[in-house]
Amino acid sequence: MSTLVDHYLLQLRTLLPAKPRDDIAAELRESITSAVEEQERGLGRALTDDEVNEILRGFGHPMVVAGRYLPMQQLIGPDVFPLYWYVMQAVLIVIAVIGGLLVGVALLTAPRASQAALQVVGNFWWIALQAAALVTLVFAVLDYSRARFAFLDKFDARKLTVGVWGVRGAPLSAIPRTDTVFEIATTAILLFWWVEWLVFPSAWFGVVLRLSPAIEQFFYPVLALCIVELVRLGVDLVRPYRTVPRVALRLALNLAWLAVFVLAYRTGGLVEIAEVIRSSNPERALRIAQTSMSVTLFVLGGISAILAATDVVRLVRR
Repeated sequence: MSTLVDHYLLQLRTLLPAKPRDDIAAELRESITSAVEEQERGLGRALTDDEVNEILRGFGHPMVVAGRYLPMQQLIGPDVFPLYWYVMQAVLIVIAVIGGLLVGVALLTAPRASQAALQVVGNFWWIALQAAALVTLVFAVLDYSRARFAFLDKFDARKLTVGVWGVRGAPLSAIPRTDTVFEIATTAILLFWWVEWLVFPSAWFGVVLRLSPAIEQFFYPVLALCIVELVRLGVDLVRPYRTVPRVALRLALNLAWLAVFVLAYRTGGLVEIAEVIRSSNPERALRIAQTSMSVTLFVLGGISAILAATDVVRLVRR
C-alpha cells in the first residue's frame, strides 16, 4: 500500500504549485491513509493493490487533483482546465528543449554565433506564443463542447507517470544512482585521458595523430570542470536528491561545457600529425580525424544545450 500511495503522491507533487506542495501532499496522504485503514478494518485484512487503486481513483487522477489548486480561468472551465494546464506546460517544455538544442547548433556553426543564437531565441519565443494560443483555443473548444476524458476517470495508480512534465522534477525528487555512476565513469575517463593517465590508440590509417598546441588553452578549464563535476556527482551518489542549489550548479556547469565545446569547435586544427608510419596519403587521415573531432564537439555541444535547457525549466517551473 505504502509504495502505491507514495507513487501516486509523487506524480501529484510534480504537478502541484511549488509553495503549498508539501502541505497539500501531506493532507492528501493523511486522507488516503485514513480511507485505506477504514476499509482494512471493515475487511479485517490488508488491502490488495487493486483495492488501493480503487481508493485512489476515488480521490481522482493527479491532474484533476492538482487542477483544484491551480488558478482557474473563465475561458477554460474546471473540468478541462487540469488537462489543459498539463498539456500547455508540456508543449512549452518541448519547445524550450528544442530551442536550447538549436541555440547550441547556432553557436557552433554560424559565422556570427551570438547574433544567430539571439535570432533562434526570438523565433522560438514567437513559436511558443503561437503554440500557447493554439493549445488554449483547442481546449476552449473542448470545454465548450463538454468534452470528457475517460483516462482521467479510469486511471491505474500503478501506471501513473507525468510524462514529459517529469523534466521539471519535484524538490528532493530522487536522482537514479545508475545515471550518476555512468556520469562518474565517463567524467573520470575524460579526466584521466585529459591528463594523459589513460592513453588510447592514436594511429589512423598508418598515421600517428596527436592533439595540437591549439588545445593548450583548454587544458585548465577542462581540468577544473572535470574536478567540479566529480565532486558534484559524488554528492549526488551519496545523497541522490534534486535541490535548487544542485540544479543551479548543474546549469552553470552545462553552460560552461557548452562554452568550451563552442570555442573548441570554432578554433579548429586541434589534431595534427605526429608521425607517418605507412601511409601514402597522410593528409586524408588528418582530414578524417579533424572531421571526427568537429562532429564530436558538435554533438557534445548539442547535448550540453539540451541539458542546460532542462535545468532552466526545472528552476523556473519548480
